[in-house]
Amino acid sequence: MPENVEIERRFLVDGRFERPWVHESTKCIEIKQWYLDHREFNVSTEDGAVMYSGKQLVSGLSVEVCNLLLQEPDWTVRIRKSNSSYILTLKGSRKGAAATEFEWGIERNIAASVVDDSLHPFVEKKRYIWTNSDGYVWEIDEFENNLAGLIIAEVELEDEDDTVEIPPWAGMELTYLRGWSNASFARMLTRQ
Repeated sequence: MPENVEIERRFLVDGRFERPWVHESTKCIEIKQWYLDHREFNVSTEDGAVMYSGKQLVSGLSVEVCNLLLQEPDWTVRIRKSNSSYILTLKGSRKGAAATEFEWGIERNIAASVVDDSLHPFVEKKRYIWTNSDGYVWEIDEFENNLAGLIIAEVELEDEDDTVEIPPWAGMELTYLRGWSNASFARMLTRQ
């Protein structure tokens, strides 16, 4: 897989029946993801930094990385709290099953100074890590609160043409459908 490219397939899951990903999972992670206004995102080539609303979130970036970041006009900007860690993620436009992605760990106090539940759309979920018999690792997200009952499974691939065994509990494929991203869910909830 090329550097900074995420290739994944996503599937809707019917959780009314057996849920092997829960009792066979290797890990369960509590996740909260906030989606920030991409117009407030900025890259400082001079400082090698990623900024949001004038606050420096990441520093020490190479000129090459800064230039790559400046090439995408519409990043999806996300801060994820994963258990007790915070990660800034930039996702580019999806082409098929692939999207450019950059991630950096950030300090809790920096994340807290940026995110606000009343200002930023967010989703909360439990993520189960489950390995299929073909060796592929699946991430199964069981959404909470207003999205309770929604379950989406995804598998990351090295190449878009990789053959992967789809578990019997994975339903309709969502990979190529617009509007089924976590960012779309978060924005939909803020419009309610």
